Amino acid sequence: MTARAPPSFDAEEQAVLDEIGRRLRADGWANHVTAAWLLAAWDKLSASVDGYELTIDDYTNDLMARDGLEWVLGASPPPLRAKLYSWIETADHAFLAGTQDDGDGVLGSFIRIDETSGWWWKRTPRAGPLADSLPHLARA
Repeated sequence: MTARAPPSFDAEEQAVLDEIGRRLRADGWANHVTAAWLLAAWDKLSASVDGYELTIDDYTNDLMARDGLEWVLGASPPPLRAKLYSWIETADHAFLAGTQDDGDGVLGSFIRIDETSGWWWKRTPRAGPLADSLPHLARA
């Protein structure tokens, strides 16, 4: 699966997303983070997670894009939320297909994960260099 272009937004929707982006940055997110950036980052990860080649630190950083999207969804009015969710859901399905349940809690060795953490924090790549090294990293 290749990364998709984010959905298109009309002027009113874009104004809402721009305001959400300002609020994200005011809440401590990096200056480059926008709704469009989060959508693209999550889609890119979801499309390539089954062969993830970067480090565990990169992976946990990439997972934060989905946290940001939850924030965006929660701040969006219902019609925009539905449009966003429909698009995000496709990436979620790709992410689920390329990952496996982290039943051993390996990710918890690298970042705090608790009952409030999103479901994506409880999944590890199914295959690829990171998948191969995670058991060894967790024991180190």
